[in-house]
Amino acid sequence: MAPRAAATTTGGVAFRVRALLLLLLAVIGAVLAGAAPASAHAALTGSDPQQGAVVGRAPTQVSLTFSEKVAMSDDSVRVLDPKGKRVDTGKATDLGGTTYGVKLHSGLPDGTFTVTYQVVSADSHPVSGAFTFSVGAPSQTSVALSDPAVGGGVVGALYGVGRYVSYAGFILLVGGAAFVLACWQRGAGVRPVQRLVVSGWLALTGATLALLLLRGSYVGSGKVGDIFDLTLLGQVLQTKAGAALVSRLLLLAAGALFIAVLFGAYARRDEADATDEGDEGDASDKGGVDADAEKRDLTFGLAIGGAVVAAGLAASWAMAEHASTGIQAGLAMPVDVLHLLAVA
Repeated sequence: MAPRAAATTTGGVAFRVRALLLLLLAVIGAVLAGAAPASAHAALTGSDPQQGAVVGRAPTQVSLTFSEKVAMSDDSVRVLDPKGKRVDTGKATDLGGTTYGVKLHSGLPDGTFTVTYQVVSADSHPVSGAFTFSVGAPSQTSVALSDPAVGGGVVGALYGVGRYVSYAGFILLVGGAAFVLACWQRGAGVRPVQRLVVSGWLALTGATLALLLLRGSYVGSGKVGDIFDLTLLGQVLQTKAGAALVSRLLLLAAGALFIAVLFGAYARRDEADATDEGDEGDASDKGGVDADAEKRDLTFGLAIGGAVVAAGLAASWAMAEHASTGIQAGLAMPVDVLHLLAVA
């Protein structure tokens, strides 16, 4: 009868694990399907000279005002004369608030000038556009006003997939580990549960590496060939988004150690406790108390360490997106971290 009972127990555990996996997949699908694209990207709200304006004399600089703070490089704003020649100094400056400017060379001719811009909004999305103004009177221009589809194309699609995969990996990793520690400690020794959590770690790590490589092309040219451009990668590492991705990778290294302890020493400890329960006469009461205390200490240590890693991972999103900007960033970032942890 014992083998049949064991088989029944194993089958029951497998059924519960499969049900848990289906539930987690359903939750992840609902979260990702309900996540609408962010509509609060930065937008150009004003400029000097204004769009379509005709000025009597050539300005010494062109300024642009956005709806929020943006990140700029030296080539973020370009001013082209009627022949398509660049006439700005190439150095964008912060003029205060959400206004940015670029100096122009002296001795500019009359005619229609084209201003193009490509910046990165607070939520790490690229924003681009163009407008014209004229000096003296409007004229023909050789500049084609095409709207560059930054953040689109193959690179944009890959970047979007990477973002969704990273969220899914975070949910599986943090949610699965929290479920084991808080609800089903013996699940640490169940293979399907182990595969679930490890899969979450692998998905989040792989997606983070991919996002780091794609980032330079995503906010720049959008060309597939620029994905492995080390110069662009170096520039990305100096940005807020790049620093957030690198910090996430470092935290994932700590997460790997957490998983090793959870499914290694912790699982063996739990199996040993289960064996001791079957051999009641083999251990003294004092030994049982010591074992229980040791297990509680290990559980407490894993819970604290896991909470720190999980909060740090959640903060790697908060520090690079909208929560990190504005006058209430000190409140918005912790709320964003708690929101991500609650989803997991």
